[in-house]
Amino acid sequence: MLNYIKSELYRIAHGREIYLVTAALAGLTLLMNLVLFIFDRATPDFPYATVQFSMNTLISSLPAMFLVSLVMVNFLFGEEYRNGTLKNLVSFGIPRIVFFVGKCTVCLICLAACLTVVLPVYIGSAYLLLHEPGFLSVSVMLRGVAANIPASAASAVLAVTLLCLLKKEINVVIWWMAIMWGIPTASFFIGLKVDIVEKISEWMPWNYLQYEVAANMSGVYKCLWETPSGLAKCIIAGLAGIIIFTAAGIAGFRKKEIQ
Repeated sequence: MLNYIKSELYRIAHGREIYLVTAALAGLTLLMNLVLFIFDRATPDFPYATVQFSMNTLISSLPAMFLVSLVMVNFLFGEEYRNGTLKNLVSFGIPRIVFFVGKCTVCLICLAACLTVVLPVYIGSAYLLLHEPGFLSVSVMLRGVAANIPASAASAVLAVTLLCLLKKEINVVIWWMAIMWGIPTASFFIGLKVDIVEKISEWMPWNYLQYEVAANMSGVYKCLWETPSGLAKCIIAGLAGIIIFTAAGIAGFRKKEIQ
């Protein structure tokens, strides 16, 4: 497995996909802070050109980390059915479990590398272009990102699972959205009437990041990862997702007929 992981990392390092994704994400964060800077210069008493407002934007939108996982997996591995890579690897005798776990491992390494570039650009540009130190908001944001790394990893494993089972990337996106967003959203509304469904829905990452996170300009933060029980929920839910999606991916890929 180690040799397969090394070969994939070598392929990715000599390709352009990971660089494009990382540059696009870093560029978007820089652009957001630049727009706030421009509005601050053009509009008298513009109240939102602060580090705090910039950090609060991500704190309130942490499910975007899951979407980044989906985009990264699609960019790195989306054309393997089309290129015949899966068929060739299986025909060369590489065990499917090695292939699947190797893909997940490579994807998580790439996501970590991307994060180490995007976050410094995001925070650095905010401090260079915007007002007020915003140390508290940066601290809360970084803890939020760290707490939700397991759930983001689970999102990436789900994307790899779907890519191994489905040939078309559009189908991968549809099924990923149905599982990561559709089921939690439906569970939330059903849970308004059914208690047991409500308890289950509260442990779904998309839901607790939508309804248990609040950040405002007054500096008051109500984020679940700021309490021991909330942090435990983020970690446990993420690890559970990794286990469930990995088991589903291995079981499904073993039975999948590669053509």
